Amino acid sequence: MSIGNTRRTLTALSFAPNDVVTATGNETGVDLLDYEGDITLILDAEAGGSGVTYAVKIQDSADNSTFGDVSGAAFTTTTANTALVESLVVNTDEIKRYARAVITVAGGTGAGAVSVVGLGRKKYN
Repeated sequence: MSIGNTRRTLTALSFAPNDVVTATGNETGVDLLDYEGDITLILDAEAGGSGVTYAVKIQDSADNSTFGDVSGAAFTTTTANTALVESLVVNTDEIKRYARAVITVAGGTGAGAVSVVGLGRKKYN
């Protein structure tokens, strides 16, 4: 291991920008071509209101058009009117070039802010 490898910095990637979420939707794909190894994904969901839950998962794609679920890359579904902060790790060497967050909103009324941020290392930094 060289000193250069230990100094590489993490880059923040926005998989779902911090925003109030009222309906189910697919976020924009993030190009992971310049990244290698593990990316830590962090979900931050505020309490959504009476009966509202959020199910958030990660999908990947070779062409940023047709997406499929990444095995083991789903956050815990929030319970009604409860905030959640959780992380999971995906390895860029094991998924396709593009990845996105999918947020499913269910139950009740109201809305809360949700974000998903990834922390990864570029290949050549």
